[in-house]
Amino acid sequence: MTHDLSSVVGGFAHEAFGSQAVFRSALQALSHPGRCIAVAHDAELPRHGNAAAAAFLLAMLDADCSLWLSPSLRGSDADMWLRFHTGCQLVAHAAQAHFVWVGAADALPSLQSLRQGSDEFPDHSATCVVDVRSLSVATGAEATVDAQHWTLTGPGIREEAQLSVTGLPTDFVAQWAHNHAGFPRGVDLFLATRDELVGLPRTTRIHTFAEV
Repeated sequence: MTHDLSSVVGGFAHEAFGSQAVFRSALQALSHPGRCIAVAHDAELPRHGNAAAAAFLLAMLDADCSLWLSPSLRGSDADMWLRFHTGCQLVAHAAQAHFVWVGAADALPSLQSLRQGSDEFPDHSATCVVDVRSLSVATGAEATVDAQHWTLTGPGIREEAQLSVTGLPTDFVAQWAHNHAGFPRGVDLFLATRDELVGLPRTTRIHTFAEV
C-alpha cells in the first residue's frame, strides 16, 4: 500500500532536544500523579488528537513499539504523522499494543483488556494515553454535571492531591481500582489536553469526593 506523505507535517525541530524535553515533562507527570504538567515543545502537530498526547507519543515511540489508535485517530493525519516520524507499528487490537492512544470522542478500551505485564516483568505492560476535554485542580464545590472530581493518594503524592477531569467514562474509577489492585501488574496512564499531561501510574489510588 502506498501513502501520500505530502500532508505530513514536521516533527520536532531538533529531534533529540525535543524528545528529551517532552520526556522530562512526562517523567515529572508520572513522578507527581495528579499534577497538571505543561508540555512545551516545538513540534509541528497533526490536526487530530490533543497536542500534548501527540507530542508525548512522538517522543516515546520508535520502530520497536506497537501502537493502537482509537477510531477517530486511526487513518487520520495523526496516524500517518506518528508512523512517518517514529517508525512505530500500528496494531489492530488494543490488547497487542505497547502504547494505546484514545481520542476524546472515542470509547476507552477496558483497562483490564490491555497488556498487564507480569510479576516478573511489570514493565511489559501498556501505556495508555487518553485525550480529555479538561484537567484542573478540583474542590468539591466545583462539581459540574460532566466532570469527575477526585482525591488521589499514593507514591509521589504528599498526603493527597485533587484533580478534576472532564471527558472520561463514568466507570473509569471502578476500572482504575481493578488496575491498581493488580500491582505490580497493570497499566500506566496519561491524561492529555492541548498543552498539559497528568500522569496516573498504577500505584495511584483514586477516590471520589463522596468517598473521602
